[in-house]
Amino acid sequence: MKRLLIFSIFLCVIFFSQNTLAVEPFHDLRPIDSEISLLPWEKANEIIPRKAIFTIIDVESGASFRVQRRAGSHHADIQPLTKEDTQILKGIYKEWSWKRRAVIVLHEGRTIAASMNGMPHGAGALDNGFNGHFCLHFLNSTTHKTPTPDPAHQLMILKASGKLDEYLSTSTPKNLVDVMMIALNNSDEFILRRILSKDLTNQDFDSLSRLTVPKWTVQKSGDSPYVQHLHAKVEVYIKDTGVIHTPIKITAKKNPISNRWELEIPNLLKIANH
Repeated sequence: MKRLLIFSIFLCVIFFSQNTLAVEPFHDLRPIDSEISLLPWEKANEIIPRKAIFTIIDVESGASFRVQRRAGSHHADIQPLTKEDTQILKGIYKEWSWKRRAVIVLHEGRTIAASMNGMPHGAGALDNGFNGHFCLHFLNSTTHKTPTPDPAHQLMILKASGKLDEYLSTSTPKNLVDVMMIALNNSDEFILRRILSKDLTNQDFDSLSRLTVPKWTVQKSGDSPYVQHLHAKVEVYIKDTGVIHTPIKITAKKNPISNRWELEIPNLLKIANH
């Protein structure tokens, strides 16, 4: 992860140096923070006011593009700055999507952990080929419709900050099931490989993009210091197939070396292939 972040920041520096549309001259940029800040929304809201122009780095791909914050009171409503920036964002997502992705915000030398979705919606004001705006979340920010932070955005923010492993190492098996569902919904292979038993991490994840789990409930049965069995009822949407409701059994085992829980869930990951 650290190598990826360093490489991403390097890409961003190259981007600034070559971008002839840059609002701020390259020689005016401040030194870049070496650590990714995990800033709460209240602080991020002050640092990145409306009309601010800044860079977003996608953690997984390393791709970077520029945006402008236009609005947003509970999170930032942003737009790609130019048509070229829109094309970079589209390349990251392949197709517009509400799926959350871990990103790093680079603004005036600061590097801040954040999470974005990739769906144009609402109003837009820039000549950028992007029909509306999309959302950028920070620690403890909320959506327009809910008073509490969105779990998927918050998980991606932890990923962007480099604190995901710290969070997973103290998570209970039930919490890991929630993490797994979020990772499935966002086609996040990186997170899945962090929570699955090592003998399951060599499987094919190509069908993840077809699978969404809108609803799930989890019950624990059996209790052991090293093994727990959980039963979940899930509503699964499979692209080109439809919605199915099915029970699944999930076994959680504590790794004796890392002392953290790992999940064994081969049946759920096979659903999308049927």
